[in-house]
Amino acid sequence: MKKLFIVLLAAFVFAVVNPTKSEAKVMYDGAEVVKGQTGKMTFKKDIKVYKKNSDGTFESLVVKRNNFFRTYDIEKYDNKIFYQMGQYRVQATDLVVFKEVPIKIRSSFYNEPTYIIINRDGIYRVGSYGFNFRSRWGISFLDTNSGQLLEYCQSDDGSWMACYQYPGTDLKIAETIHSKSGERFELTKDAGGKRTPLDEAKSETMYDKGSVFQSQGTEVNGYLEVFSESDSKSSWLPANLLKPVGDK
Repeated sequence: MKKLFIVLLAAFVFAVVNPTKSEAKVMYDGAEVVKGQTGKMTFKKDIKVYKKNSDGTFESLVVKRNNFFRTYDIEKYDNKIFYQMGQYRVQATDLVVFKEVPIKIRSSFYNEPTYIIINRDGIYRVGSYGFNFRSRWGISFLDTNSGQLLEYCQSDDGSWMACYQYPGTDLKIAETIHSKSGERFELTKDAGGKRTPLDEAKSETMYDKGSVFQSQGTEVNGYLEVFSESDSKSSWLPANLLKPVGDK
């Protein structure tokens, strides 16, 4: 009994001293950072921000000058920037002061992060909107005067290395979930296959309810990478709309 007590006590002490990623607080610039947060935002004067309800109506919220708010998803297109502040979407203007959380800190919340380019206006040596890559492919972080960059390096045979740099705010991060490749799934309702696992991305090919796919073994941002048995195309489909073939 005494030995059991000692073992349990040791386990408790280890858990307290070594908290998991979800338990340990991450601090930056004097404030706690949470998973999925891209930065924090304040306003130079009191303004109204808006959210669109599911019925098409809009709801407003008055935000006070100099109060800080966490930002999550970022959208960049037509030379405009939009920040998601909870349910409210805010366009970057002279009244908005945004401070990004460095991409290295954002990455620390994920076991195997996948990085997805979200800037529709971005011009890079490799990749455009929706291009995604993973940490096991050679990732490092570079501090610059204009913010932290993520550097992604690749090599075909190890004899050379090509590296490409991306601003942290041009990237969405999602957890990579691995599963059995080749498992067959059936679509539970009509849906569009996408070339990238982003909610905002347009559908490339529409598939009918009952269409059958084979998993390619990777789920990112709620989308499963699949191979269609009807047209032999690879795409990303919402994982919650797929069920194993044979399930009722």
